[in-house]
Amino acid sequence: MAQAARERFAKKNEAEDLLRAFRRLDTRGDGKIDADELSSVFRILGHTAKKTEIEDMIWEVDDDCDMCVNWPEFQTMYNRCRQDKTGYEPRRLFNVVEFLMNDKDDSGTVSIEEAMQILYLRFGKGLLDSHLEDMFGTSDANSTSDLTLTEFLNSLHLSQAKHLRSTAKSHQQKR
Repeated sequence: MAQAARERFAKKNEAEDLLRAFRRLDTRGDGKIDADELSSVFRILGHTAKKTEIEDMIWEVDDDCDMCVNWPEFQTMYNRCRQDKTGYEPRRLFNVVEFLMNDKDDSGTVSIEEAMQILYLRFGKGLLDSHLEDMFGTSDANSTSDLTLTEFLNSLHLSQAKHLRSTAKSHQQKR
């Protein structure tokens, strides 16, 4: 029963956080995120990315090819990545969204305390510490460790690469 209640609460909070992240990226308020808006948010957060990298992030999820990500495309991208068990779904924009969803106070950094709630709701108590270790290098809730967007993306990249290697290894062992 506690699991079902946690999942309902998580979905409600996740939907609110997702909309908040979309609105933060949609700096013009026109219901679409383009490369210039994404670049502007990156500059504010102190993250450096090439124009082509930003355009590729948009392209990966731009279903109607208008060089923008609208709300339905944004939701689809998020849900596909959340449900992806293989790790092969394009995750570059998703990882930025994860950062914004974790950055509850809009400080431009994610604290271990901010990350704990979403990780607990998503993975439960049993996996919380291992996910915190992957992201922050510690699971100590009293840690003053904060991650910038760049550090957050690097830690997710390492974690996702580790997951892909593990998945590939288990597939090879089944053969």
